[in-house]
Amino acid sequence: MDTGPQAYGAGKVGGEFNVQNFVRKPHVFVRLLSLLFGLIVYFCASSGSWTTDVKTNEEVCMFKLKSFGCHIGGVVGFTSVIGAAVFVGGEYYFENVPSVKSRKHYVLIDLGFSCLWSFWNFLLFIYLADAWGNTPDFPDSISTANPTTAIYFALFATFSWGTSAYFSYQRYNMGVDPAFISSFEADQFGAYDETQNNSNNECPFNNQMSGEYQTQAY
Repeated sequence: MDTGPQAYGAGKVGGEFNVQNFVRKPHVFVRLLSLLFGLIVYFCASSGSWTTDVKTNEEVCMFKLKSFGCHIGGVVGFTSVIGAAVFVGGEYYFENVPSVKSRKHYVLIDLGFSCLWSFWNFLLFIYLADAWGNTPDFPDSISTANPTTAIYFALFATFSWGTSAYFSYQRYNMGVDPAFISSFEADQFGAYDETQNNSNNECPFNNQMSGEYQTQAY
């Protein structure tokens, strides 16, 4: 773990990338869980919760026999997958972003999206649970595992996205260590200033004036 100067929970640019350490980071691990939960909700709700109505011989959604439950579950689950994947990629680049403003913007976007999608997953859980409670019983030959799985994992996704929001809020409260800016400026401009000063202090005519003057023969 980086114990040096930090900006929004990350140290200076240039550290070595390690896959195991990357996956073990709380931010990354929780987002991978959100990605997994989103996949389960998406597949269980959008494709696994449809059955054939015996009376009409038409395919119907098992949530209250209305298609809205399957469609909204698929949308929320799919968006959770995309959002979690994007933020996992963002975590990879986060420590390589030298701009403090860019890091702040990333943390705020992360915080806002995580809060929003925790809220949407909670609403999805409430709706699916209520719809499933008002759904007529199906014959024993029809499996009801997918609808109940979608309900449970929508609740799990609520907590995972809420945890991501909590971690982002912690990052935002950390702010910027003044030593981070000082060390960053030293790394970026220290070597440049030193070479520039050396080249500026060096007289361009030293080599010419150090030799003896020779007259030209005409």
